[in-house]
Amino acid sequence: TDLAQAKVRMGLTDVASVQSEYPTSTRHFLLIGFLGMFVGSMVFCYFAMKKKGNNVTQTVTFIIASVAAGAYYSMWSGYGVTKKAEANGTERFIFWGRYVDWFITTPLLLYDIAVVVDAELGEIVMLLGVDMLMVISGFIGASVLHPYKWAWWTLGMFFFGIVMYMFVGFYSKCVDTKPDVADKYKILLALTVVSWCIYPIMWVIGSEGLAAVSLDLEVGFICLADIVAKVGFGLYLLLAVLPSEEEGEAAEKTSLV
Repeated sequence: TDLAQAKVRMGLTDVASVQSEYPTSTRHFLLIGFLGMFVGSMVFCYFAMKKKGNNVTQTVTFIIASVAAGAYYSMWSGYGVTKKAEANGTERFIFWGRYVDWFITTPLLLYDIAVVVDAELGEIVMLLGVDMLMVISGFIGASVLHPYKWAWWTLGMFFFGIVMYMFVGFYSKCVDTKPDVADKYKILLALTVVSWCIYPIMWVIGSEGLAAVSLDLEVGFICLADIVAKVGFGLYLLLAVLPSEEEGEAAEKTSLV
């Protein structure tokens, strides 16, 4: 129709939201995710504006939470999601919005982890590269059917293992070069490892994999993991790890004087 063609020319579509098809708890969890990330982004924005001098880390944490807030809003509103028809005719919700979120935010989060220990440029490129490959593998696996999706999940777990292995190296380096920060850096890594381990588990038992648990449970656990991995991580990094690092540098300068 003329109206439909006019909408296309204006960049508008008639794609309908599927929010009404969500279980009630799923909508609530997605809204909690949006609100948690939105509040976190405002807090990190305050830290970034308040920090004098080098505020890259504060800015990165702000961007992480802001992107996640946008992704959760798109999923809550019923647009950051699609339906995948299985071979038996059943349909499953695949939240592509979370993969867009992870593709942007997890490299930034890993950058924060790497710069604390003054990682080499090559290490940072390797870490961010395998992380992006991991997210892409998970998304492709979520988009294709059995049995091919399991090959992509396995590939993603291979890249996940490389990220975890590099964490061990970063911690060892922190112990050697920044012992005053090592204990808190260990907690920072633990927050990341524990929260990130939830993602592949929920992939397997959730809608991407076996669909062995309800959508409510899947979305709820991932929402909790996301808030811990982004807002919890950012707060601990800015309030506990970085102040200790700055205090150590100040003490070193004082001893030189």
